[in-house]
Amino acid sequence: MNRIKRLVAGTSAIALISVPTIVMAAPVGTAANTDITNTVTVNYQVGGVSQAQVQATDTFKVDRKVNVTVATLDSQAVAVTPGQTSAVTKFSVTNNSNATLDFTLVGSNQNGGASNFNGAINDTFDPTNLRVFIDTNNNGVYDPGTDVQSTTIAGLASGDRVNVFILSDIVLSGGGFPADNAVATVMLTATAASGATAGTAITGVTGASAGSGGTAVTQDATNTKNGMETVFSDASYLTFDAQFNGKHAARSDYAVTAARLAVNKYSRVVQGPAGQTGTLFALPGAVVEYCIVVANGSGGSTATTVAVSDVVPATMTYVANSVYLNGAFNGTNGCAATGGTAGSDGANYNAGTTTVSNTFASIAASETRTLRFQATIR
Repeated sequence: MNRIKRLVAGTSAIALISVPTIVMAAPVGTAANTDITNTVTVNYQVGGVSQAQVQATDTFKVDRKVNVTVATLDSQAVAVTPGQTSAVTKFSVTNNSNATLDFTLVGSNQNGGASNFNGAINDTFDPTNLRVFIDTNNNGVYDPGTDVQSTTIAGLASGDRVNVFILSDIVLSGGGFPADNAVATVMLTATAASGATAGTAITGVTGASAGSGGTAVTQDATNTKNGMETVFSDASYLTFDAQFNGKHAARSDYAVTAARLAVNKYSRVVQGPAGQTGTLFALPGAVVEYCIVVANGSGGSTATTVAVSDVVPATMTYVANSVYLNGAFNGTNGCAATGGTAGSDGANYNAGTTTVSNTFASIAASETRTLRFQATIR
């Protein structure tokens, strides 16, 4: 019996999702518990006369070969931002056994060491709230409300494959957020089992479902000719999983890309006190213009709701209607004297706390925002 599967290319937050390709699954080898019968026939003569045939028959049962393969479907580390919830890594679980089996699933953090996609970069933090979901509509994309959280695949036939997701929150176990460029490696382990209770059916995978329960199968130590024994035939996975133990694992990575904000502040005297001429000095009565520059570095994530707050010194008086936003920046000389959009005193200046403020909706990578305002030295 053929079963329809969907093969999905590895994806990440910064990789394109390919259109699923339909492939045909087929059972792997002769089914377990099959009786194989073979008969030998001997023909002979006595005195040139053919005699009755002599036959002998032998029958034995095919044993159960347990072999599961887990693989990542991500082609590179999944790009995430600090504090992101339900970040998705993608895996496949394939039953290469010669029998229908259940599989228990465990998502876990790697404890340090080299990451999966770049061995030169180590796993440096553990995301929290790891959860395993089954791709019940078999489209290769995590669909909230459709795909089912489960720790078991029930009734996966020989040769069939199911997509599985690990969802994690990019939050440190002790609270707080990981640093920019930090990498976390997570692992999915599938263990051959039996006795799982079938749950939500998986589209296009005959008989399989997201299930519950299940007990790991054990390998038989002795061999009987007419009994079906269980024999482990799974491969090892690096140093994380031994060979021939009825399970298999694979890894994927999260790579943190934070906003790379930098802020600088400049000041210059733009008007001297009454009667002063020539060089402008910072004397009482002089007007000083402040220039605040907020920049997001190349390759960073977009920063949103960027709130700038600047307390006017007690020795200065804010100049009404002097807030301007996003004017040109002239390097160490500060903001250009003209240009930009006038800010509202009502929105940007709190007279009660002598604070100038503004919230920029977003600052993308390699973008800069400026705020300038003036205050008079008392």
